[in-house]
Amino acid sequence: MTTGTTEARGEHSTSGARQLRELFARPGTVRIIGAHNPLGARLAERAGFDGVWSSGLEVSASQGVPDTDILTMSELLATASSLAAAVEVPVVADCDAGYGNAHNVMNMIRRYEAAGIAGVSIEDKRFPKVNSFIPGRQELAPIAEFCGKLRAAKAAQSTPDLMVIARIEALIAGWGMDEALRRGEAYAAAGADAVLIHAKGSSPEPVLRFLQRWTLPTPVVVVPTTYHTITATELSEAGAKMVIYANHGLRAGIAAVTETFASILRDDRTTGIEDRIAPLATVFDLQGMPLQKQHEAAYITPYASRARAVIVPGPPTAPGAGLLAEQSTALRRADIESVSATAGAHGHAQEAPQDVVVLPAQADAAGAVLALDDTYLAGTVLVSDDVFVEGEPLRRLVAAGADLAVLVDVSAGPGTPRRTDALPLALDSEARDGRRIGGAAGSAVLAATGPTADGEFAGAAACSAEGFTALRQVAEKRRANGSEATLADLLTDLLAAGHRVRAVEIGSGWLELRTPQDVSRATELFATRETGR
Repeated sequence: MTTGTTEARGEHSTSGARQLRELFARPGTVRIIGAHNPLGARLAERAGFDGVWSSGLEVSASQGVPDTDILTMSELLATASSLAAAVEVPVVADCDAGYGNAHNVMNMIRRYEAAGIAGVSIEDKRFPKVNSFIPGRQELAPIAEFCGKLRAAKAAQSTPDLMVIARIEALIAGWGMDEALRRGEAYAAAGADAVLIHAKGSSPEPVLRFLQRWTLPTPVVVVPTTYHTITATELSEAGAKMVIYANHGLRAGIAAVTETFASILRDDRTTGIEDRIAPLATVFDLQGMPLQKQHEAAYITPYASRARAVIVPGPPTAPGAGLLAEQSTALRRADIESVSATAGAHGHAQEAPQDVVVLPAQADAAGAVLALDDTYLAGTVLVSDDVFVEGEPLRRLVAAGADLAVLVDVSAGPGTPRRTDALPLALDSEARDGRRIGGAAGSAVLAATGPTADGEFAGAAACSAEGFTALRQVAEKRRANGSEATLADLLTDLLAAGHRVRAVEIGSGWLELRTPQDVSRATELFATRETGR
């Protein structure tokens, strides 16, 4: 196990670097763009960039500090590592001046390589550096000192894959083209895998002249932040291998967020900008929620919280889902993942709360079951809309873990006459002095019997994938016969077909909604309990 883990970790740390090497070996330009968090990296990857630049400027700005070596190596490494973990494309890290001398550079290389970074860029400035576009102090390190850093970096690598990019700041510091070329040639001789020629004028001419005069096989990287009129194709034709768009995501975000915030304050609401901002669904997708849901279903979520609930049409004479909001709340308290309601032919579920998904109208419970897709195979709770069931009985129902389980009210005791519209059920549990006790496997429903049964169906059932398949089968038979069916009818058919049904015995915690007056009284009861009167 330990060996496999080590191999997997090594694979992660070198795969991005190998990708970057392959990109450099292919014809054409390598285009990467800056990011300062995993979300930005994923946007870059989805846009089609070849890789991500872990931008020192962006990371510093996101922390509200200048890009002048204020953040530590550990802080910048944490960001670069999070980018590499979030995307499949290679990540190249802006490592400023290497965070110190050659000793610091060697430590940096070991840690960045272990984090899965594909390449690092080190600039030939004195520590602490100042961002290249800030006027004033731009101090360069001696060539010999910087070449020592590059040799130390290459010596510290554990594999040959990681690319070390030597960033030449001679044009930024005003030292001229000859100095830039002299430094670049020395850095290539010291082992740099690529050189980055940096410039800050509005014209690409200095960079094009450098490329024209560069004769070594070491590839050249450019950063057209200020000389933005030239295309990546033109830079490639001039000899550049990689083009870095270093900070455009940050700058675009600042502009868009500023405009959005101003619009909200101006309009006193968000309606005016809703069509210009990403919907929450896009946010969830970028976060990786679809994959997490797959993992949750496969590895984490137990049967209880994987269950979905569906409120199905009851008898045509029932008043409909008058307590739909309250029933939804009770189902959520029972750790139900999602709640849906099937609109019935007689007006059920017409005004559903926002957390309830309204399914297409069906004439009866059989039609509702047949209309459900295979996502409900993971576990389904069915509640008839002519009842209200509290959270605790529902939680017990789901926790039963049987292929088929139903709530059975045994409060009236065995042999007690029941209403003509109730579904009486005979159980295999025994009644002793008004109390009931089941066997080692719990209580089971034996049959739907006459008025002197042990209990009555309380309008709620739960089923596993196998149970849901059986429920579909009896629903299909009802549909083939052309007869409508309630949930109680489907339960009767399951018992008649010989399916084992677990009984979850309760003595309270549910209401029957036979008339509109029942719904009104129950609604008043909930309102009173909510306000505490």
